[in-house]
Amino acid sequence: MQFFKMAKEQRISSLISVLQIADSGFPTGAFSHSAGFEAAMKKGHIYDQESFKNLIIAVMENAGSFNLPFVKAGYEKSENMTAIISLDRYCDACMTNHVASRASSQQGRSLILTSSETFPDQRIKSLMNSISKPGMKGHQAVMFGCLCAYLDIPLRDCLEVFIFNLLKILCVSVVKLGHIGPMQAQRTQYEHQKNIANIVDRNLNRSVEESCISFPLVDIYQNTHDTLFSRLFCS
Repeated sequence: MQFFKMAKEQRISSLISVLQIADSGFPTGAFSHSAGFEAAMKKGHIYDQESFKNLIIAVMENAGSFNLPFVKAGYEKSENMTAIISLDRYCDACMTNHVASRASSQQGRSLILTSSETFPDQRIKSLMNSISKPGMKGHQAVMFGCLCAYLDIPLRDCLEVFIFNLLKILCVSVVKLGHIGPMQAQRTQYEHQKNIANIVDRNLNRSVEESCISFPLVDIYQNTHDTLFSRLFCS
């Protein structure tokens, strides 16, 4: 009975940790990014609800095929700081455009900075010290995997929450840009969050060497972000 009680308490604890790091009030700077949506819209590639939904699918699929392998590897290697540094550098080398690379590093660093001030885990503080030094960018996927491992969040939950956070960012950014209203954005989020489990299933065994961009057009949109005359988002 004691074993089952401890297991239940651990599940509740991990659930609460998931809810905290996925909450919009957890300050990681994620909502200052649009994952390429702003550039796509202002370049005329997003013109109705259908084109917006297609972009969401493409962004989520790219996150699954490119980011999830790094999230998983970060989770599994979280106790080996040397391996994490190498993984972060490999992730940086694999980034296909400078805007995505900058956004990933900013969000990853903010995530660990906030977490180091929030959770009393020395491993998170050690990771913060490492990304404060030259030579480590602190990319979001790797940092998110490490953090979830430190918080004893199950790997499957870690991968699903990573995709969910990206979907949430897209739906918030489209409202801020006035493309759709908040109610419609919530319906859109609900429709697409049903695809998260399938994306995780298809990319669960993908290695970092096999990570790739499935929809390169989204990457091209995002790469033009710095050329916009006026910008609401950082990426």
